[in-house]
Amino acid sequence: MLKITNLETTYKDIILALKGISLEVPPAKIVTLLGANGAGKTTTINTVSGIRKTLDLTLEDGTIEFEGEIINEKEPYDVVARGILQVPEGRKVFAELTVDENIIIGSYTLTDRNKFSEGKNSVSGYFPVLKERGKQLAGYLSGGEQQMLVIARALMAEPKLIMMDEPSLGLAPLLVKEIFGIISRINSQEDVAILLVEQNANVALSIAHHGYILETGRIVMEGPSEVLREDRDIREFYLGLTEVGTKKSYREVKHYKRRKRWLS
Repeated sequence: MLKITNLETTYKDIILALKGISLEVPPAKIVTLLGANGAGKTTTINTVSGIRKTLDLTLEDGTIEFEGEIINEKEPYDVVARGILQVPEGRKVFAELTVDENIIIGSYTLTDRNKFSEGKNSVSGYFPVLKERGKQLAGYLSGGEQQMLVIARALMAEPKLIMMDEPSLGLAPLLVKEIFGIISRINSQEDVAILLVEQNANVALSIAHHGYILETGRIVMEGPSEVLREDRDIREFYLGLTEVGTKKSYREVKHYKRRKRWLS
C-alpha cells in the first residue's frame, strides 16, 4: 500500500535527517518504526503526509508511493483525500472545540452524510467515553481521552492508512495497554493499515506485524515483529533486557558498542 524508496529529507536545507530509507506498509497490516529521539521517525511521516513544507523539511531524493501512485509532491489535503491520515505526536486536539466538534472536523472529506453517521457510530463503539464527553471542551479531557479523540478524528475520514506518532507518549502503563488494544482492534476490524511510530518498542512489537529500526536517519534492521523481539541486539538496546532477562542500567547500556553487523 505504502512504499518508500531511498528517501532523503533535509532539515533547513542543512541537516540530512533521512539518509536513503526504504520501507513498506502492506494493506491491513501494522508496521512499526522504532528508534530513539532524533532518529528521524517523525520526519518520516511528516514527509509522507506532505506537511514537511511547513516544517523546513525538503524531500531531496527518493519516492513515496501509495497504491501505485507517486505522491512526493502532493499537498497535505491531497494526501488525506487519498486515505492517508496522520495522528500527530502530543495529541493536538482542538482544545477550544467540543469533543463532538473535533470528531466532525475529521469527517470533512466525506461527501456522503450517511457515512458520517456510520463513522460516528463506529467511533462510539471503540471509544464510548468520547460519546459521554461529547459536549465537553476537548482541552479538558485527560491525556488518554485526548489520545482517543485524535484517533477517533482520523477514523472519521475513512482512512486506508493511519500514521500514528508516539501514541504512548505521556500515558500511564494501563492507558497505554488500553490504547494499543484499540489500535489492534481498529486494524483487524476496519482493515486499516497502520504505520506506528514509537519509542516503546515492547508494546509496539506486541501488536505490529513487521518492524523497522531507525537510527540517525538510516534503517539498520527490519523483520517480522516476533523475530525482532527475540533478536539479541533488539532485546538489549531497545527492550533493555540482558540474555538472562534482567534489566540493564542506562550507564551499562550507553557504553555498549554496536556490533559490526548492526550497521552492515
